[in-house]
Amino acid sequence: MDKLIIEQFHHRQNSGLYINCNDLSDLIQERKQTLFDAHKLSFFCIELVLNGQGKYSVDFNVLDIKQKQALIVSKNQIGQFHKPIDYDSKVLIFTEDFFCIDELHFQFFYTTSLFSLSSELAVLNVEKHFNELALLFDLIKRELDKKEYKKKQQVLNNYLFNVLLLLEDSIDQTELAKLNILNERYLVSSFKALVNKKLDKSICVKDYALELNTSVRTIQYAFKKVENTTPYDWICERIIMEIKRCLLYKNVTINEIANFLGFKEPNHLTVFFKKKTGMTPVGFKNSFKY
Repeated sequence: MDKLIIEQFHHRQNSGLYINCNDLSDLIQERKQTLFDAHKLSFFCIELVLNGQGKYSVDFNVLDIKQKQALIVSKNQIGQFHKPIDYDSKVLIFTEDFFCIDELHFQFFYTTSLFSLSSELAVLNVEKHFNELALLFDLIKRELDKKEYKKKQQVLNNYLFNVLLLLEDSIDQTELAKLNILNERYLVSSFKALVNKKLDKSICVKDYALELNTSVRTIQYAFKKVENTTPYDWICERIIMEIKRCLLYKNVTINEIANFLGFKEPNHLTVFFKKKTGMTPVGFKNSFKY
């Protein structure tokens, strides 16, 4: 049996930024048959439908999509386009590393309902914000076409944040309330939100399980099903992301970062970071290209 296709991030030409935006017609021309086979996303995807209608599968559930709707597909979900493509749309992809550049962005990303929606609620009616969203998608596309300059990443990040804020405002709260609180994706989202608030207090999965009034086994099962990883591995990835954020966007020392994140010695942080990334914290900071 063939393994499921993993759709890797496709950078803009001559750009290493983890954000991209294309017209669907151009994307299909570039990716050809791949998009019409079931594939697992290694990034977050937002498709804004401009006109027409069609079908798209999320986690093997076939969804109808049409004009002035937005489709949200989260990292590690299974996506698939269906022929014929009788609609026009713009497709925006990004990673959490690109978006989460400061505390405000972190808090939003790990508390928003956008990325914990069930496949049935993945299609949002964005009619009230459609014009603004269409403009923001165009601005992102134009910005990506520009030559590199120092503040380009920050400008793109601001556009993306506005897109996510408008999408969140478009969520039907009545429908959202119908989601089962024990749904695996909801549990994973709640776990992440809790870790985000108490990252400097504990890396023990058991501590968070107690606060969520559930068992470690239940959380492990949810993570395996939703993200094909373990909650502990996710915490480690989250710590790595926090270290990177501190190194790049805060004027703090390795000692201060280690103390904040609960490492007993600064050297423990260095060993941990190098084991996970293959680089020392100082090496990572020096190699980052602004």
